[in-house]
Amino acid sequence: MFSFFRRQKPPYEQTDTILWQDTWRSLVPPECRNVPVTWNGKTIEAYILVNHFAVMLQDGLLMEEAFFDVCEHLQKAGYHVVWLMRCTQDVYNGYLKRGRQSGEVTFWKWNSPTTNFGRWITDNREATILLQHTELGDGPIASCADPILGRVIWATSDDPTRMVPKFTEFQTVPLPASPKDLLRWLNGESLQSISQNR
Repeated sequence: MFSFFRRQKPPYEQTDTILWQDTWRSLVPPECRNVPVTWNGKTIEAYILVNHFAVMLQDGLLMEEAFFDVCEHLQKAGYHVVWLMRCTQDVYNGYLKRGRQSGEVTFWKWNSPTTNFGRWITDNREATILLQHTELGDGPIASCADPILGRVIWATSDDPTRMVPKFTEFQTVPLPASPKDLLRWLNGESLQSISQNR
C-alpha cells in the first residue's frame, strides 16, 4: 500500500573489471603477473604465478565449463590453483546472502544462481576458491589487512544434476582473510602460521 514511500536502493558501482584485476596483480612483482604456463603443448596464462601457486581472477561467481580445463592444465603443470572471484555486487544486490556464523565458518546462500557452484566445488577439490565479498579499501593492496576474503570449504545445491539450480549454499572460512594474508600464503607461509601470527 505504501510501497511508493520506500526508498530505492542506489545502484551498486564497483570498479572496472580490468582495474580490479590489475589491482590484484599488483600484489606481486611484475615478473609474477600474466605468466604463461605450458603443459603438453598447450599454454594458459595465469594472472599470478608465485612459487607453486597459480592464481586466476574472475569477476563474478559464474563458473563455465572451462573452469575444469584450466584447473586440470595448471594442476598437471604442477601448480596449486587459486581461483579468486569478486562477488561484491551479488552481496550488495541480495543474490548472495550471508547467513549465520559458527566459530570461524560463515554460511552463505546464493539465490537465483547462474551456475551450479556446489558441483564445481565437489568435482575439483584440488582448487582453492576465494571469494572477495567486500570491496578493497584505499591504499596499497599488499598492506591491506581488511577481512575481505572467504575461502570456500563446502558447497551444495538443491539439485546437483542441474547446471543452474534454484539455489546454492556454501561455507567459507576467513583464511586467508585479507590481501596481506594471501600474499604471505603465496610466499610460502602456512595458513596455520598466518592464523597464529596476525
